[in-house]
Amino acid sequence: MKIHLIILFLICAFCNGKAQTYFEYVDSADNLIKQEKWAQAENVVISALKSMPANKLNYLLWSNLGEIRIRQENTEGALEAFTIGLASSPNNTSLLIKRASAYLSINRVREGMEDIDNCLRIDSTLLWPLKMKGLLLLDNCETNDNFSKEKLSEKLHEAETYFMKLKKLDSNSYEAYLGLGKIEAMRGNSVLAERYFRKSIELKPDNLTYFYLILLNIENNNPVQAKSDLSIALKRYPKDGNLFLLRAAINKITFQNEAALADKKIAINYGADPHLVDRFFSNYSPLKSKK
Repeated sequence: MKIHLIILFLICAFCNGKAQTYFEYVDSADNLIKQEKWAQAENVVISALKSMPANKLNYLLWSNLGEIRIRQENTEGALEAFTIGLASSPNNTSLLIKRASAYLSINRVREGMEDIDNCLRIDSTLLWPLKMKGLLLLDNCETNDNFSKEKLSEKLHEAETYFMKLKKLDSNSYEAYLGLGKIEAMRGNSVLAERYFRKSIELKPDNLTYFYLILLNIENNNPVQAKSDLSIALKRYPKDGNLFLLRAAINKITFQNEAALADKKIAINYGADPHLVDRFFSNYSPLKSKK
């Protein structure tokens, strides 16, 4: 989030007497940001903007102001700052990414997707937009029960193209492999799905990836492998409610009912997703797959 002080200084050097004041504001804001004094930094950045409102590089300050407001949990204020910055620098992918992230944080998915699409239109190799585009498309596949078989297949293929490109550009992207694993699981290709999940874990162990890997083996009636992976996962994440819920599910399908109920209670105490609790102990249904 460092302000480009040298560039701003060169611009200021050719301006009138306000230039020194502007530069001092910028320098002060940078120091306050480093100290994480967000409220003070916000005031100083605003003062800098007011001192030279026509400076062509003010989009950098608007970007910083947006990030400062994010740190203060003022998402609407951050969106306002990012939008003003984009008005003078509409093809700035850094600002577009920041605004997209802010939109998504408050569930304004449509606006966030628009910014992500604009980023990829400007530069199709940007990693974060590629990842988010794939994740948003995949989430739509997972949550939309109204898709026909053909529509689901089309959307999964579209998501796959983004994860494949992400994997090609960044071979160490564990999120690309996780996304591809979820896609293959939804297609019913359990062998390939498991391969992707294990590659993701190899690159970066993650409780969510373990969850999908173990769930895959439960749904493919392989409780022995599921138990083995779950044992490793619980050693890494001993207070993950969703992992305990999977152990409860394994106990349930192996008719260890008392152990299942005990693990269910632990899972709930550790904050397991209530929808998953209902899924495993009410209306159990496997990962969506329309063959």
